[in-house]
Amino acid sequence: MKTLKLLAMIMITGIVAVSCKKEGPAGPQGAAGTNGTNGTNGNANVTVYGYGTDTLKASNNYAANYYPAGLTSGLVDSSIIVTYYSAYPGEWNMANGYGPSGQYATIQYTYGGSTPALVSVYLRNVDGTGYTGVDVIWDSVRIFVVPANIYKIAKHDKLNYNNYKAVNDYFKAK
Repeated sequence: MKTLKLLAMIMITGIVAVSCKKEGPAGPQGAAGTNGTNGTNGNANVTVYGYGTDTLKASNNYAANYYPAGLTSGLVDSSIIVTYYSAYPGEWNMANGYGPSGQYATIQYTYGGSTPALVSVYLRNVDGTGYTGVDVIWDSVRIFVVPANIYKIAKHDKLNYNNYKAVNDYFKAK
């Protein structure tokens, strides 16, 4: 008897589920979105600077210096600037971390006060001391400059960082 009741409930549930409409009528077409300000979709004004082979050796203090065209002190102060290098074809490493197989560490410095602005990457031993290994050859280097579209200085607006709602509202977080 229990089996019959269970079977009947499963059948009724199945019939109800099949008879339900899954979708209502289509709503009106929304407004068309806009392209990014530089005419591309979603690029957010990111600029990538590509450089060729570079050898970091004792004579250049195990450092590589790059002068991205158009990089200004204003961009340095309000952008994310990230350097990637390829020590082996097809393998990319980000500066400010360990190199391939942990052979060395890299440190990136960005100088907005120099003219033109300068991005430098230095080699260090993994313990942070001055690099003492063999010369390092990078097949290519890419520097990504990602400018902020809104730049706020919360300190000037006397933002209370102890008030979660105030911080959330200030930065319009979702």
